[in-house]
Amino acid sequence: MTSEESGTTHTTTEEPRARRNTAGMVCFGVALLASVVLAIATPKAGFWGLLPIILYAVLALVGVDVVLATVGALLVAAILTRTGPIPLGAQLATSMGSLVAVIGLIIILGAGLGHVAQVTGAAQALVRTVMRRVGLRTPTRVQLGLMLSSLVIVGALGTLAGGNAILAPIVIPIAARVGWRPAAVAAMFHSAGAAGLMLGPFTPPVVTIMAAAKLSYGTYLLQAGLPVGLITMVTGFFMARWIQRRTEVEYTAEDAASTESDQEPDAHSRRAAAAFAGVLVALAAYGVFAKAGYSYALVVLVVTAAATGLAGGRRPLEIAQAVYAGASRLIWLFFLFWMLDPLLTLVEKTGAFESIFGALEPVMPKVGPYWFLLLVVLLGYVHAVPGAAVAQIVLINKLFGPLVTALGVPPGAWAVSLLGTAQIDQLGPYPTADMMGQMGLARSRDLRMMLFNGWAIMVVNTVGFLILFAVLL
Repeated sequence: MTSEESGTTHTTTEEPRARRNTAGMVCFGVALLASVVLAIATPKAGFWGLLPIILYAVLALVGVDVVLATVGALLVAAILTRTGPIPLGAQLATSMGSLVAVIGLIIILGAGLGHVAQVTGAAQALVRTVMRRVGLRTPTRVQLGLMLSSLVIVGALGTLAGGNAILAPIVIPIAARVGWRPAAVAAMFHSAGAAGLMLGPFTPPVVTIMAAAKLSYGTYLLQAGLPVGLITMVTGFFMARWIQRRTEVEYTAEDAASTESDQEPDAHSRRAAAAFAGVLVALAAYGVFAKAGYSYALVVLVVTAAATGLAGGRRPLEIAQAVYAGASRLIWLFFLFWMLDPLLTLVEKTGAFESIFGALEPVMPKVGPYWFLLLVVLLGYVHAVPGAAVAQIVLINKLFGPLVTALGVPPGAWAVSLLGTAQIDQLGPYPTADMMGQMGLARSRDLRMMLFNGWAIMVVNTVGFLILFAVLL
């Protein structure tokens, strides 16, 4: 590539980012000015107290970094409530011990465990074990093995992109050899990985929903995770076959000839995989038996990381360094959660939530719990917070929590609604970062088929929600 071509490419990629940054600055400036006017003109903001939340969503939608969006919303909330620097500092200090911050800590510890599983070879060994147990001789067996591997690895590591990134180089040569096409493999990755995020005991959305709905993992699994995850997995299974018949782009001979899928894990990797799976399953089972809450995940993640690392032949210092390396990738998420709690506390101080509850209280009894839950799901479909599903769960729970109590909605039904509003939207109705990521891992460029896959899963899940709400209410 010539220097001229390189400069052109750089300019092309920088221009949209510059436009997004400009749009974000304009939105922030308008909201900042409005908050100053409201702070001077009104003793209590009422409905206007939602301005920080609206700004937060708008900044995220125009592509501003989600942590910076949270900072901007927090500053606007502080001005609206006339909160000075010293009280704001006290709020941030208090936030370190809040429910939201603990969830953030669980998430970054999960990333640390995932990195330990990766560096010891445990994750790769688990994938190969699942694939070989299911079988590699027919397209159907390979599909089952691929989707189960994605379910297991994403559910265990708590990351869609990270889990399937480990899986892809192992399974793509196998899939290519039996005739699977890139678009179909991408659909398998996305649907199975999405189900893994709904089922894994310590994935970010599951931990957040358990805390918000005040459920044990066993109850969450039976009433929300298993039904929605199963619908997602089964629909994705049949959609991948539908897509396979309607696409022509094949994997190359080079893809099929890759030897990475044929490499056997060494003894250390096998021991690490056994320790990872054994300790994680045993501790999770104990948690279900003891009806442990979300905070139990802190113990499980630390113990599993230590056991996996030691079984994989790593010294304690190496294990700690691997945890640090994995956790550092999500330190932004901890900062997000740390600032999210004071943001919600300040918005509550404006009287916004109280005003919403007061306005909806006469209406909601007429609507009833059933339609209320469905409306919350549909809200998530059309108004997601990009890149921050767990933050969306916290926001939705804070906004509608009083109505959930007033309407007498059971925790299991509320968990289903939260799962729908925060997780199903990654499959559509618009192209999403998760969708693009799975296409890239599968070496596919067929966005059209990925959208068809996502829409089908959303439609079938919506029918499932209608049935689940009727059963659980």
